[in-house]
Amino acid sequence: MPGSTWIHVHLPKALHNWRELAREIAIIVVGVFIALFFEQLVERWQWGRKIDAAEAGMRHELLWDDGPQFYQRAAMHPCVVAQLDKIRSAVDSDRSRTEVWTAIDGYWMFPVSYDSIAHEAAATSDVSSHIPQSTLEPYVLAYAVMQNANESGMAEAAEGGRLRALRRSGGRLSDDEARQVLNAVEQLRLDDRLMWNTAQWTLPQLKKIGHLDTRTTHFMMLAARRHYGRRVRDLPSNFPAGLSRFD
Repeated sequence: MPGSTWIHVHLPKALHNWRELAREIAIIVVGVFIALFFEQLVERWQWGRKIDAAEAGMRHELLWDDGPQFYQRAAMHPCVVAQLDKIRSAVDSDRSRTEVWTAIDGYWMFPVSYDSIAHEAAATSDVSSHIPQSTLEPYVLAYAVMQNANESGMAEAAEGGRLRALRRSGGRLSDDEARQVLNAVEQLRLDDRLMWNTAQWTLPQLKKIGHLDTRTTHFMMLAARRHYGRRVRDLPSNFPAGLSRFD
C-alpha cells in the first residue's frame, strides 16, 4: 500500500519447516536414548564386576577358610567328647594330679576364627542387593551362623585356658581344683556340642556353593590327626546323614 511500511519477519528455518523441526527433535531424542543405553550398559558392566568380585570373595572365605575349619571340628567331635570324658573320669575317680594332667594334655583344639568379612563387605557396599536371590541364598544361610560360631570359639578358647589353670605339682586335686576342672570340662562340652550342631548345618549349605579347598582341608585334618591320631576320620560324603559313628 502506498505510504505504508512493510515489515518482513523471516522465521527461523526450524519454525519455518515443521518437518525439519520434527527431524531435529527426533535426532536429539535418539541421541539421549543412545546415551542412556550406553550409560546403563556401563553401569551393568560395573555392577557385574562388583558382583563377580563379591561372590569370589565369599566363596574363598567360605570354602578356603571357614568350611575346612568346620570340617575339622566335625571330624574331631568324637575325639573331643572322648577326651573330655577322660578328664571327667580322672577327676571323679580322684586320680593323681599327674593322671588328671595327662588327660588334660590329651585335649586339643585348633585356634581359629570364623570370618564373615567378605559377606559384610558385600552387604555394606550394596552389592548383595544386586545378586539374584537364588544365587545369594546359599551364602546367606552359610553366613547366618558365623558370628555365633566365632563367639563360641572364643569362649571355648577361654574355657580351655581355665581348664589348664591348674598346678602341675602337688598331691591330689583339692575340692576347689576338682570343681574348677569339672566346670571347664562341662562348658567345653557345651561349646563342642554347639560347634558340632553348627557344622551339621553349615557344611551342607557350603556344598551348594562349591567344594571345600582340598589343600586347606587336608592341612586341617593333618593337624587334628597329629593330636588325636587315626581316630580322626574323614566325614561321610553324605554328611550329616549316617552319623552313628560320629554322634
